[in-house]
Amino acid sequence: MSDIENTADDTRAKDGTSARAPEPQKLPGQVLSIVFDQKTQISASDLERIIADHLTPWDLILPVGRDSFLILFDRDDVDTAARKSKIVMQRIEAADVGPFESQTIDIRPRGGKLVRTVILENITPAHGQPVETENDLSAKSSVSADGNTDFEVGYAPMWNIRNEVLMGYAVLPVIRNTQEGDLYGRQVLGTSNDPEQLYALDTQMLKTQIETAETLLPKNFTSLLVSQIHFDTLSSSTNRKTILEIAKKIPPYMKGNLMASIVDIPASTPSSTLAQRISGLSEYFRAVSITIPSSDFPIAPCASMGATSVSYRIPANLSNAAIVAEARKIIGAAKSAKLLTVFEEVSDLNLAVALKKLGGVFITGTCLGGIEQAPGNMKQLTVKDIQGRSQSAA
Repeated sequence: MSDIENTADDTRAKDGTSARAPEPQKLPGQVLSIVFDQKTQISASDLERIIADHLTPWDLILPVGRDSFLILFDRDDVDTAARKSKIVMQRIEAADVGPFESQTIDIRPRGGKLVRTVILENITPAHGQPVETENDLSAKSSVSADGNTDFEVGYAPMWNIRNEVLMGYAVLPVIRNTQEGDLYGRQVLGTSNDPEQLYALDTQMLKTQIETAETLLPKNFTSLLVSQIHFDTLSSSTNRKTILEIAKKIPPYMKGNLMASIVDIPASTPSSTLAQRISGLSEYFRAVSITIPSSDFPIAPCASMGATSVSYRIPANLSNAAIVAEARKIIGAAKSAKLLTVFEEVSDLNLAVALKKLGGVFITGTCLGGIEQAPGNMKQLTVKDIQGRSQSAA
């Protein structure tokens, strides 16, 4: 059984309670770095007192000149380091000492070198300058420099139909109530094929996925969050490098809640090219899914690329009988490769049940309702639940 299904199994109790909170990740060391503006009027001793007030005698504080401090936390876990860092930041801000920057990082030896992972960052601007507010889970965003591509962030439910558990959400850009209906994903860019706009969209959604997890995990958040990365974005070595740099900053304790889905792969793409494009992503996410362009796409090589599942976006013009025939072929190939399956854009609950009988695992689409403004916790969700909800709405 896969890691994803193990997560779902934790919630299979009939009372629908959420899964237990994950145990803190034990790591070799977390360090908080604080750098103050050189123009601050407060004395070095007062700065030390403010910083040390909420630390233990075993947390090591190291002044670096007059304006910088390093704090090595005694407890070797990310959660404690993040919590203590936030308290220290709040104390400094309350003292109104002026602008400062801070960064909490995990440092560990790996492969003969030190690997640095950013856990938390904070920048406090000078007095009178605007302060960026905490990430709003459904905040308005913009991809293009001229502001023409405004959208909000939405969360599309993902259903483990095999275990009947609502287990995750795709993080998507959404423009609601247009003449064409709600637009989401790549649709928010309209007819634009500008690769830089698509790259900007992917990086923004990836950062939003990470920020959402960072906001919700302290509240015992249990669901998976999925971000889409377009094949065109990964086709540029520069853009691919940036995507990996963002992924590298994911704290280890968040990895279990994050998934990446590779989308819009051309049908003629050789397996070797696809493997090169997605190389390295599986190291930073709990799971990577490859959205295949057709049922004829070679599925077996996807497993060796680090994928845990293959996704198939159901065409709008296919009958249920034709979809079932396509799905049977995909599920058979995926099982042979020991991969799970995701069927996207499922609008009909009867079709969802048919896919379950064939051995399909995950479902997304309007049969689960619309795109939501915020993600919820993992919970039991049966076919009868959805049928009852549909009958009530009617």
